[in-house]
Amino acid sequence: MMEGLELDARLLDNRLEGTSFAARAAGGKKRPYTADKSLETAASLAVLLGQPLLLSGLPGVGKTGAAYYLASKVLGEEHEPIRLTVTTQTSGRDLLYKFDALGRFHFRKYPLRRFLRFEALGQAIVTACGANALVLDSAKDEPITDPQRIAEIVGDEFRADGPLRLRDLFPRAGELSDIPAATVVLIDEIDKAPRDTPNDLLESFEAMRFNIDELGLKIGVVDETVDASSRKRARPIIVATTNAENNLPDAFLRRCVFHEIAMPNKERLEAIVFDHLMTMDRMDRALAERTSTIAVSLGLRVAEKVRGSSRVPGTAEYIALARAIHASPLALDALQKALEDGVSVNQDVAKAILGVMVKTADDLINALRALPVDAVK
Repeated sequence: MMEGLELDARLLDNRLEGTSFAARAAGGKKRPYTADKSLETAASLAVLLGQPLLLSGLPGVGKTGAAYYLASKVLGEEHEPIRLTVTTQTSGRDLLYKFDALGRFHFRKYPLRRFLRFEALGQAIVTACGANALVLDSAKDEPITDPQRIAEIVGDEFRADGPLRLRDLFPRAGELSDIPAATVVLIDEIDKAPRDTPNDLLESFEAMRFNIDELGLKIGVVDETVDASSRKRARPIIVATTNAENNLPDAFLRRCVFHEIAMPNKERLEAIVFDHLMTMDRMDRALAERTSTIAVSLGLRVAEKVRGSSRVPGTAEYIALARAIHASPLALDALQKALEDGVSVNQDVAKAILGVMVKTADDLINALRALPVDAVK
């Protein structure tokens, strides 16, 4: 039996298909997602009530994946969330837009819209308004009609006469649809944000308006040519995730639909892993069933050995473990005999495989106790 994988350029030709959400955004194959009835119900209530869906649960349990699942179920298979990952520096304004003040200082000849970028929640509000919606002067709360001011914002490019509209803030024609549309906004790890940020998010979301202070603009005017039913359908769907690292403001929590995604039981874990192996790795059914069963059995043993650790393996680690087992030189027969009959396996290979399941040296030592391994020579 091989001692390990040989590290050389041939590995590049045999890579497993990427499954990250970044790969998906680049047009990669969709990841399967299995939602239980409680998550389906919580998501449905959030959509019906027009409230943010706040998802809690262990890292890797599927909180981010739930937002992608929600977007595909409600908006259509081709839709994905507009995603923003929160940091300790993320302000309420950062959820809406960014203005490159330094770039503006160095390149004053360019129109102001060139330095403006809408962020996740801002994109969602703009998309819900539609390209024909008016942009107001934030001080006067009136449409902007002054040609000189419009030219300063938009530039000298050809545009239709009349007041400033949302379409004028986008460089490419047709970048924003005339028809208001709903989007799913994923605010990842909102508990990392400064204390005021979650409440700022709700304020803009509920009002469906926000100001761009650097330009003196107000965004969010309703396009009166669009019927009320279409406007209601276009309201964004907000999904926020938390790892409970910090407490969220009570005012924010009161206005959310909260749901904790629990770790799946053994049967659901096997089904989830099986779906990934069939969809992403294109295994035949028999191999996928066997690999998922063995991987989950091993993973549950590992989880028991590291119980009490600060880093409990999540659903994502069970999927990674199954894929690592499939890619490794350790045959399924050998691993099955190790689990069922106590036949030893190579320690170095076992350590490498379990490295996708646990993430600290202490946990790896404990995880190795889940398998009978050869003594270190």
